[in-house]
Amino acid sequence: MKSRVIIDATTPVGILSERCYGQFIEHLGECIYGGIWVGRDSKIPNENGYRLDVLNAVKDLNPPLVRWPGGNFSSGYHWEDGVGPLSQRPRRFDMAWMAEEPNFFGTDEFIDWCRLIGAEPFIVVNAGNGTPEEAARWVEYCNLNGATHYASLRRKYGHEEPYRVRLWGIGNELYGEWQIGFCRDGSECARRTLEFANEMRKVDPSIELVAVGCEDPEWNMEMVKEAGKCFDYLSIHYYAAGSKPYRELVATPIHVEQMLRNVYSLVEAVRRKHGVKREIKIAFDEWNVWYPEAKEPLITQVTRVRDAVFTGGILNALQRLCNIVPISSFAQTVNVLPLIIAASDGRMVLTPQYFVFKIYGGNKGCSVLRTLVDSEHYMSTEAGGYVPYVDASATVSKDGETIFLHVLNRSETDIVELQVDFKGFTPKSGLQQFIAGESVEDRNTLEEPDRVGIEQTGVDVLDGRVSILLKPHSVNVVRLNR
Repeated sequence: MKSRVIIDATTPVGILSERCYGQFIEHLGECIYGGIWVGRDSKIPNENGYRLDVLNAVKDLNPPLVRWPGGNFSSGYHWEDGVGPLSQRPRRFDMAWMAEEPNFFGTDEFIDWCRLIGAEPFIVVNAGNGTPEEAARWVEYCNLNGATHYASLRRKYGHEEPYRVRLWGIGNELYGEWQIGFCRDGSECARRTLEFANEMRKVDPSIELVAVGCEDPEWNMEMVKEAGKCFDYLSIHYYAAGSKPYRELVATPIHVEQMLRNVYSLVEAVRRKHGVKREIKIAFDEWNVWYPEAKEPLITQVTRVRDAVFTGGILNALQRLCNIVPISSFAQTVNVLPLIIAASDGRMVLTPQYFVFKIYGGNKGCSVLRTLVDSEHYMSTEAGGYVPYVDASATVSKDGETIFLHVLNRSETDIVELQVDFKGFTPKSGLQQFIAGESVEDRNTLEEPDRVGIEQTGVDVLDGRVSILLKPHSVNVVRLNR
């Protein structure tokens, strides 16, 4: 199969937000306990209680952002239970996931972990059975530097300097009856959002706020109309069904991209109609593929090459959406629908999805470039039409000397001979990294941890034109230098 990509380096689409490759961790299953935190006395190697192999694997991803503590868990979480000496923290019943919460991993541990991996913290406050006052106190604990009670409490517990957490979510999925303290409609959620934002911003006016949105247009209209003046981002979540046939699963990012565009267009229309002056963008702060095998209480699954192609498709879409979706969080980093599988016996596995984040995060430019693709297509019910076998997005470094081409081959069976042409850029050399495996069903397991990994090869550059071979069902990042 032959395909062609044209990259126009003369007309950047927009700036690529660092926050678009974010992660999400929740007190659910063994994501936190056993995954991120094992405690200082564990036989599993750790650094001050943080599981060392997981810590190093996450560091290698260079995640720009981590969302915590939930998820559903946040709507019943009272943050004061998770600060102070570990021996004095109460053990609570977690109504979100019907589990016991020991509170060994709280605000201070989360901030320390973010600093160890080099990520910005994104905290979701309890807007379910919590109060605006409780949320404002949390902001005070994290961000204030005065002699007030909660700022002094942080110092008492050994953290002299404020954490300066900029990004805060007001609740999680409050539209759903599965959520503690859910709202009956967008109007009720808007009222609650106003109350929380009012008190939180009185403590620190500089914080950015993420409000609860969804795919329901009426809910989003009410949120923007009645509370749009107080929040900066509208949260959208999406999980693709892993049971879909391969060709449908890898077409899903096309639907997701259009869905996010539609939500933003609605937000803009409501802002104009009702005179909402504050700019509102989209936070795509939970997304992944979810297989039927991933059930409570652990919600574990072992993803495959097919899911890596889906993941690359979402990340390409987020690059193209850089002007309207600057925040994204993959759900979740460890053990729950995971990038990383961390077993209780000390073994660890990196999934094909993990490797997609690794090659994308390690090869990204500052600006997104206009990219045109000429490819053969196939019919997809999921996308509601024809889907190109090849999907591509490109970014360019700040100095303009390097272009990063992110390109998928969705075909399950065919190699693609890809020709890349440029406007305003003449490459002299290139390097291709890719994830493909031998089959779309290939995966890494505890018994066979190295079946799928990152492969690397050179590319042919002749007279400013690049020729690349794309293996079937592959995710590729090509680094091109002047």
